[in-house]
Amino acid sequence: MSEFENQAKEADGQPKGFHFRSAGELCIKPSPTQWLIKYYLEAGTLACLFGEPGAMKSFSAIDMGLCAACRINWHEIPVRISGPVFYIAGEGHEGLKRRTRAWSIHHGIELEGVPFFISDRPARFLDASGAAEVAQAVEDLVLQHGAPALIIIDTLNRNFGPGDENKTEDMTRFVSIIDETLRCRYLCTILIIHHSGLTEKERARGASALRAALDWEYRMTKNADGTRILTCTKSKDHEEPPALAFMPEVILLEGWVDEDGETMTSCVLVKTEAKADMKPLTGSKKIAYDVLVNLGGSVHVDMWRDAAYSAGISPTSSKDSKQKAFRRAVLDLTEAGYVETQDDLYWPKERNRT
Repeated sequence: MSEFENQAKEADGQPKGFHFRSAGELCIKPSPTQWLIKYYLEAGTLACLFGEPGAMKSFSAIDMGLCAACRINWHEIPVRISGPVFYIAGEGHEGLKRRTRAWSIHHGIELEGVPFFISDRPARFLDASGAAEVAQAVEDLVLQHGAPALIIIDTLNRNFGPGDENKTEDMTRFVSIIDETLRCRYLCTILIIHHSGLTEKERARGASALRAALDWEYRMTKNADGTRILTCTKSKDHEEPPALAFMPEVILLEGWVDEDGETMTSCVLVKTEAKADMKPLTGSKKIAYDVLVNLGGSVHVDMWRDAAYSAGISPTSSKDSKQKAFRRAVLDLTEAGYVETQDDLYWPKERNRT
């Protein structure tokens, strides 16, 4: 054996650095999947959860993170790996306090001593000094509490740093930094919270280099009845898990009062038995339905049409395009049972929330 080969051995006799292994070696024994949350998040992978404002993406991320830190089931789904969870918060720090407290009250778990840590400011991953500062802060926590099971980055935009998320080069560099400084270093799962596209709501915003790099991608949507639907839109090495439906539940934060002396509130997400596989409304159907709900009661079709036109039911200003978009939306909503009608009056159908 050469001197180089001797130097390239770890203590366990395995070569370090870049090397190859034969197909025979790989097939000697199986490597069971190490799940963080069974069927939904694999340990050591890169994941993204995206959605529009108000979809409650951050609520879902906090829920996952606290379940992992406490090692309790996530809505009856097994959490297989527990450990420290580091939440890199780009915004809404006061809101995060309330959300965390609401989760604690709802689950009846006191969080003192639970290894769930929230940053006091955003990261700047594309800034060399900013990335180094985050890496050092994480390492300090690791020395005290052990390696993280999960790191949550909320949101990509607020923690991106000096770059353009629409540029492939910048997005690729962001993913590379996350991999090198966090995921590969600690063999932990990374969950990135991200926004939907500005015009293409069905995809995450920015360069497609992010999605290409992901092991898991989830979309959070809000239905007209208030339910939130979590749908897997990419699973690199596994069958996509079933969609899940949640309903927000208001929690009174007993002992926490605002400046007027009123008890503060926040929300938690509660799993429902609603049809999670029901596709959420999008495009012109969503615009038309939301307008009808906001108008309230039974609405004449002419009033509904005018309001839908004002809300931008068609991407163009053409009257013909608006008419076609509205007519199609009304037909689809009626056939799908979202609205009921009689004598040119329309109203939203009361949908099951159970």
